[in-house]
Amino acid sequence: MLTQFPFIGVTEKDKATKAAKTTKTIRTYVANSSRDYNKERDERREEGSEHEQNNLHGQDVDIGEDMLPEQEERNIEKERRENEKKEMERRDKERREKERREKERREKERREKERRERDRREKDKEQEKNENDESESEEEIPVQFGAMTNQLQICNWLVLHPNVLHLANKMLDASTKQPSTNLPLTTSTSSPSDNDNYRLIDEEMKCFFLRTRNLPDHAFDKITQKIFGHDAYQSVAKSINERYHKSFSDYRYQLKNVLSTLVKEFRQIVESGYTESSDPTDEKVNNFISRKVVLKRILSRYVSAIDFTKLSETSLDKLIEFFKKSFKIVWVETESANIKEKVKELDIITEDLEIPSRSGRNIVSSLKLHLFS
Repeated sequence: MLTQFPFIGVTEKDKATKAAKTTKTIRTYVANSSRDYNKERDERREEGSEHEQNNLHGQDVDIGEDMLPEQEERNIEKERRENEKKEMERRDKERREKERREKERREKERREKERRERDRREKDKEQEKNENDESESEEEIPVQFGAMTNQLQICNWLVLHPNVLHLANKMLDASTKQPSTNLPLTTSTSSPSDNDNYRLIDEEMKCFFLRTRNLPDHAFDKITQKIFGHDAYQSVAKSINERYHKSFSDYRYQLKNVLSTLVKEFRQIVESGYTESSDPTDEKVNNFISRKVVLKRILSRYVSAIDFTKLSETSLDKLIEFFKKSFKIVWVETESANIKEKVKELDIITEDLEIPSRSGRNIVSSLKLHLFS
């Protein structure tokens, strides 16, 4: 703009005047230009602010719409990872559970194998002991009887040699006579009455076992005396006592066997339900060792000895209680010796029971066992 005010051919005064005017004009122009610019800027700013807000609003909407798929994708990815994590945890849990069950199964198989082996050794040991006892108690077999295999052959031989039979009867009479203060005794162990007595003592021994598993010798002597009439010091009484001591061992072994079978069945029920292996609760035992199971699986072995029509409900309930607690002992214990001793401790439940015998003699029921302890 200064090219509009040339300074050539003028005086210094004119120059100063024109310079002043030019400066004023420039200042005025700058001020007007500045004012116009500021006004225009403010107007534009106002218009721009409104437009910018509209743009920003639209931009927010656009951003939200653009971000929605991305956020959804992130959420899906997060959910997928969580599902994968849960699936891995589930599989890991199943694997650990499978390993635990397999370990338990192997442990049970090992214990069962050990139990069977112990039972076999115990049975062999007991059988060997019984055989030794029998061999010790038996007298030397005469040469005449060595080739004979049954009692009938021996009887036939004695019939052909009546002098030997007569002598044997005299010897038996002499060995079984009591002092004169006592009543005469039966002299022949082969008489029909003695056969009845052996059946009677078998019956009474089974009733005796249901009352106590801890055989008191004095009580046993009392039973023998009542049935056979033999005093404890006599050799015949000692022979009878030895025989039924072995019977008591058989009763204990049979009871342990039936309880072991029931325990095995109960373990199978527990395992089929995927239940943790632990000591059975009273409720579970009550449900499994029911009255029906006791009568059919356990007491059925004593049908020939017990008069169930006269067995009181109180006595039956006590017997059921005894068998349930014996079941729990066999469940926990593996050693036969421990089972035997712990079952004996349960005598307190049954020792005062009255177990009526089928014969009606009720010899065992009449005994007060605490007097013999």
